[in-house]
Amino acid sequence: MWSTDYSIEIPVPAEVVWPLLRDVEHWADWNDGVESIALDGPVAVGTSFVMTPPGEDPITSSIVALREGAEISDLTEFEGLQITVRHLVTAAGAGSVVIYRITVAGPVPDEVAREVGEMVSADFPDVLANLRARAVDRAG
Repeated sequence: MWSTDYSIEIPVPAEVVWPLLRDVEHWADWNDGVESIALDGPVAVGTSFVMTPPGEDPITSSIVALREGAEISDLTEFEGLQITVRHLVTAAGAGSVVIYRITVAGPVPDEVAREVGEMVSADFPDVLANLRARAVDRAG
């Protein structure tokens, strides 16, 4: 198993950031790693969605955790691996902190899990920067 966190401080309240994270169908508006996304139901635990990265095949994931105002997590299963991404937001003073925590588990050596995890999360710093910019714009 392999896991790591990426985080960013955002100078707006978590109440401004949370709706952006919860609005799964519009992640492509601020995440350059998503060309399109379609939910197969409401934003709720158990709902699946199909996400298409630019120039790649669609990926099917499902929402595995939802804590209103705090967390939305998704799971993608691929060739025996379970890739979980937790999107967490917490208040921090007058602003907030967003953490993307990725975990790769499955019947592979730790170094393979790490390679997959690093490949999947390579753009997370840019994604978080774009989320920050979108949240700041929304806050006015």
